[in-house]
Amino acid sequence: MVADFWSAIEEAERVRMLGVLGLHELQNVLHREEQRLGVSHKTANLPGDVARDLQAAWERAEMARLEIANGHPHLNAQALLSMNSALDALVEEFAPKMRELRLQALDEGVLRRVEERATEAAQDVEPETRERVLEALHPVLEQEVTRLAEAAESRLPKPKKLRGSGSVRYERVLAQVGLGAPDDRRLPEDLDQALTELGAVRDVLVHRAGRVDTRALDQAPSLPYQDGELVRISGDDYRTYSAAVRCYAGEITFRSIRGWPEVSDEDGPDLERWRGCYRVGA
Repeated sequence: MVADFWSAIEEAERVRMLGVLGLHELQNVLHREEQRLGVSHKTANLPGDVARDLQAAWERAEMARLEIANGHPHLNAQALLSMNSALDALVEEFAPKMRELRLQALDEGVLRRVEERATEAAQDVEPETRERVLEALHPVLEQEVTRLAEAAESRLPKPKKLRGSGSVRYERVLAQVGLGAPDDRRLPEDLDQALTELGAVRDVLVHRAGRVDTRALDQAPSLPYQDGELVRISGDDYRTYSAAVRCYAGEITFRSIRGWPEVSDEDGPDLERWRGCYRVGA
């Protein structure tokens, strides 16, 4: 699921980049068409087919020019919707899998300890007798392992569904499997604010056709909109929100390996400099 997340992020950003590059190419289509035909679209009395070709090229160039001047907000919004969905999918799949791994580790640990105790108790017995004793004890051992495993599972309830916005949407689920934010790596307030704004923007784009309502403003008071305004994701907005998603996802996955002996905090994302996590050229 981690690989799927980054693949989804890369695809969203690649398609956005291709869209932006396409706009810049279309912006020059009239000039290229004039060079190909050897005439200007302003020339009077052009042949009908030439005039039509140049008119079509002018219209495409103007649409591209205006979209560029407007900051291509829809391309930005579509990419962010995909990125936000990828983050949801990451946590929804990552948390249960980490729970499963922890339960598996607990089961294996319990089984190993029980078998060690049984073996120690049978050390002073003849080998043939020991084998018969262990064979007779096996059903009992299985029952004990099952009982302890069920007790461990009750301490690790199944993760809740994602609700709310901002980091709370994810942290309440991650905390259930031991992946909540550690005290010495708390999320910066502005990172949480960016995630909260993105969640509110996502809801507006998906459920309100892009028009901000009071619910969104209550959810994210820091949004720079008034009730009834249309969301327009600028390039700065895109870099901020995409950096927040990238950094936070990196932090989530880093938590799962932070305790490894060969891993240091320097291997994780720099939370204080999260704004620099956007894709170069975005």
